[in-house]
This record gives sequence, structure tokens and C-alpha cells, in this order.
Amino acid sequence: MSHRTERLLTVGALARVEGEGALRIRVHDGEVTDVQLDIYEPPRYFEALLRGRRHTEPPDLTARICGICPVAYQMTACQAVEDACGVRVDGPLAELRR
Repeated sequence: MSHRTERLLTVGALARVEGEGALRIRVHDGEVTDVQLDIYEPPRYFEALLRGRRHTEPPDLTARICGICPVAYQMTACQAVEDACGVRVDGPLAELRR
């Protein structure tokens, strides 16, 4: 009679990822049968921080919200301001940003 085992390894919180994360690994008879990685971004409500500010301020303010990913917040703020002003960025500048 063979003895079958199943284990579930769970990492409830992962650090140094964009947002928050969790990892679950299922091991059955010594083999990994399932891996689930969940990365999610909880709401942070930056909009309240930016209310009443000039349109030139969001890129600088949002870049300071997170020490891990300041460029992601800064570029998102730039894109939001551009979208609100009807500005379309293309060509070399769009390529440089990407």
C-alpha cells in the first residue's frame, strides 16, 4: 500500500512587489501540482491628496508615495494629466517612456 501525501505551502504576504501579493504552492506526492501567485493593488485614494492642486503637481507628489516604484506612479500621473488635457504623446517620447 503506497502512502500518498499532499502539502500546501502558503506565503500570505510577499514584499517588494508592485502592490500586495500572496503565493500558494500545492505539492502532491513530492511534485508541484498547482502554483497560484496573486498580485493585487489595494485602493490608496491618491485622488484626495491631489484635489485642489495645480495640474503640474501630481507627477512630483505621486512619485514620492512609494519608494519601490516611483516611476510607475510618476508616469501614470503624467498620463492622467495628458489625458485630461487631450494631449497625445507619440513618436520618440512614447518610445522612450516605454
